[in-house]
Amino acid sequence: MASHLKIRTEKTGHYFQYGRLTEKTRYVWVCLHGYGQLAKHFITRFEFLDPDQHMVIAPEGLNRFYFEGLNERPVATWMTREDRLDEIADFILFLESLRKKLAWDKHENIRVIYLGFSQGVTTLLRWLVDAAPRADFLLLWAGGIPDEILFDRRRAYFEKINAFYFVGNADIYLPEERVQVILSALGDRGISCQLEAYSGEHKIDQDVLAAWVADYL
Repeated sequence: MASHLKIRTEKTGHYFQYGRLTEKTRYVWVCLHGYGQLAKHFITRFEFLDPDQHMVIAPEGLNRFYFEGLNERPVATWMTREDRLDEIADFILFLESLRKKLAWDKHENIRVIYLGFSQGVTTLLRWLVDAAPRADFLLLWAGGIPDEILFDRRRAYFEKINAFYFVGNADIYLPEERVQVILSALGDRGISCQLEAYSGEHKIDQDVLAAWVADYL
């Protein structure tokens, strides 16, 4: 029988950036895409923001594949079922390397917003539980909760963050009863989310996001 062995190696991580960090910057957004997306397309959902006041960083999942066969465009994912824990460790290493490089949370006068969409929600929560970076707002958009994460050690951390959960009423992956289960489970873990329900499907709705920005920033 063959043996399954492994070795850690370097891998190039990609990210996209809108705006830049200057003395005028008031907000930094770190936005994680969902399954089967690319960061270069995902970041366009945030380009309505004023780049003088907002800097947006969109890291890309380390695993690329062809969504529907070899003739289709490549997309990315953060993790799969195969060797899942290794992929989680790899993307946490990537995201932490990016945070150290850009140092977006070292400026106390800048508010930090973390947003995850779909698979990006579980990715984001795993990262935050592991590293606990400074965060002012947590925007969870149409995603679930990783079952294996022990949130208890970060309860005080999450209780200080303004958290919101976004979901469309036509989201085929998240019927209302599942949304309520997710919100309850998040609350049990110290993440008390305000529900931002809207009329729409499983995607980032730019109008809904713009309305949130107008209300809270």
